[in-house]
Amino acid sequence: MKYVDFSSLVQLGVGLHLGTAALQHYGEVGVAPVERVIDRIRSLHTDEEKRPPKDLEEELNKLEADFEIFKIQLFSEFKKYWIANTLVAVFLVACLSLISWKADDTLPEWLSIVFWALSVLPAPVTLVALWVDAANAIRPIRNRADDLEARTIASL
Repeated sequence: MKYVDFSSLVQLGVGLHLGTAALQHYGEVGVAPVERVIDRIRSLHTDEEKRPPKDLEEELNKLEADFEIFKIQLFSEFKKYWIANTLVAVFLVACLSLISWKADDTLPEWLSIVFWALSVLPAPVTLVALWVDAANAIRPIRNRADDLEARTIASL
């Protein structure tokens, strides 16, 4: 095998890593249902005619605070994954330079494995890791929000 044989794979890796870094939007998919539940509960608490008990409003305030903390932590985690994927993409661009320089040279087998692994593995692994971690972190908040919504509706 020659270096040039891996040019397309490494190009794919660059795009995959930059795309994955830009498209890790757990915030829009995983967080939106909790935001909607909190908005529905908040709207019940702002209704002047029927107001839930004060203890439920205090619990809502705590839930909102915990949810904001979760979003800050999610953004912090996302930033780490974004940096990691961007660094891999930059390294792969350097590999593309090497490939173009040594296009007709024979590629050592171990290096073909390195090119393949760096091009294909880190992006999906970081994407899945972020989604699993975020889903596990938001589950208790979502359960609390659903429970609070049910209790707020029952108190009206």
